[in-house]
Amino acid sequence: MRRTSAFLILLLVLFQAGPAVAAEVTVRARVDRTTVSPGESLQLEVTVSNGKGEVDLSALTDFKVLSGGTSSSVQIINGRMSREQTHTMLLIAQRKGIVTIPALNVEVDGKTYTTEPITITVSDSTASGGSADKEAWVTAEVSNLSPFQGQQITYTFRLTNRVQINDAKFQPPEFKGFNAKEIEERRSYRKLIDGRDHMITEVYFVLTPLSAGLQTIDPAVLQVGIVRPGSRRSRSPFDDFFNRGTVEPKVLQTETIRVQVRPLPPLEAGRTFSGLVGRFDLTAAVESTELQVGDSATVTVTVQGKGNVMDAQSPDLKIPPAFKHYADNAEEAIRTDREGASGKKIFRTALVPVQSGTFTLPPVQLVYFDINESAYRTLTAAIPSLTVRASDAARSTPVAVTPGPLKPLKKRVAFTGRDILPPKESLDAVVSRSPIAGTLFICSIAAPAIVFLILMWAQRLIRRDLSPMAAMKTRARRALKQARNNDAEDVLTLLYQALTAAILAAAGRTGEALTWKEARSLLKAAGKSEEEAGRAADLLSRIESHKFSGSTLNEAQKMDLLDQTQTMVGKLAR
Repeated sequence: MRRTSAFLILLLVLFQAGPAVAAEVTVRARVDRTTVSPGESLQLEVTVSNGKGEVDLSALTDFKVLSGGTSSSVQIINGRMSREQTHTMLLIAQRKGIVTIPALNVEVDGKTYTTEPITITVSDSTASGGSADKEAWVTAEVSNLSPFQGQQITYTFRLTNRVQINDAKFQPPEFKGFNAKEIEERRSYRKLIDGRDHMITEVYFVLTPLSAGLQTIDPAVLQVGIVRPGSRRSRSPFDDFFNRGTVEPKVLQTETIRVQVRPLPPLEAGRTFSGLVGRFDLTAAVESTELQVGDSATVTVTVQGKGNVMDAQSPDLKIPPAFKHYADNAEEAIRTDREGASGKKIFRTALVPVQSGTFTLPPVQLVYFDINESAYRTLTAAIPSLTVRASDAARSTPVAVTPGPLKPLKKRVAFTGRDILPPKESLDAVVSRSPIAGTLFICSIAAPAIVFLILMWAQRLIRRDLSPMAAMKTRARRALKQARNNDAEDVLTLLYQALTAAILAAAGRTGEALTWKEARSLLKAAGKSEEEAGRAADLLSRIESHKFSGSTLNEAQKMDLLDQTQTMVGKLAR
């Protein structure tokens, strides 16, 4: 205990005996080697003694700089305490020859200090021994150095190493001038090189040139730590804490790749280029070629092949005016691997006929650039003819489609009762008779009025049954009733029919099909408010979306649409 106390007192005395002035601030720079091969890295350390500062790296224009971190240490020598701050950087020379790490400015407490310049030799001489002398290196290549604009090529980054490495940090190029997508699949395998076992790891990207001309792919950079078992060198920020040896930081860099992208040849007049480059097929099909007015049939167009199939746009369908059409969102089944993208893109369009007849749709065409033939190709897919019959409801309902409200038909009133008193033809008729009973008299007086009311009620029933409004309301009620006892697929069709009939009834018209825009216009013209017309059109649009997109309704969705449609039909009937 006494020895410890004496030691502490001695330290206190020594500190008190030291100079009162602050220690001088110094800066120095050093590297781990002065000769490197192209693509290899060297380690630069800038040390600030007796202070803390920031290093200005803007003068390192001949090097790619990767920061390795900052560390601090404290020493006590002869009673004096000194403090050091070390900034570690990894540098990669960007050109061969004699390059210089210039004097670097370090600002400490508002004052600028400068390091000494260092000369570095960058040459192939250090690699003259071949791959046998290398511990780890990286390369990069593309599958085609002269692709067409829009043609997919594969970029392969490859790491080869025969020593243990860890903490690898990969920095891919920016791929300027290309649309790039990294492939999740990576490949690792072993290979004998110059009699030594090496581990090879490959990373892949699919590149699509965006424009013609010379395109440059910058070097890819891999920062790794090379494990040095049993080494006694001082530890650095890159050392493996769990390894008794050390981890030597190293940065590996690939060469620059130059790709000459060829432009696509001019396209003949009258043809429209789809933008697809590769190899493709085109097919078209119709769900049903025979249907009724108001039913739906789905036209499916499929673009399939290898290339930029994800860029395919919906083909131009020439649809006759006799059909309403609703395009669904495109469906993709595409996979991307080392060979590029391949798969198919499916476009579906629902057709709803509004009049009967036989209709022929023109074939679908697709113009793409075939990379195997280096020429444009036109694909054609025929669409079968469609036969449309009048709907059963239209044949059974004695109403006609009219451009506006129908005027009710006037009926002649036929009186079937007799006069209260029979006509008198002689003087005997003047003979006094006994008075009639009061009840009989009242009934005799009320009878004409009762007959008149009965006739008026009958006439109103006749008028109501013959009006378009009545026919459409009846159709709406019938469809709603059926919708509550059918599966999800029929429910959508019946709800569409019910709401369409209710909208047409409110407008005093008949018909089979409506778009949501037509529904809004008709309701506004019929005197409905903007808000009510908008809600009805929105509900019709949602029913159409479920019906023609092929989506499946669960029980809750089914009941919700049923309730909303029933409420809307009731409001429109007022």
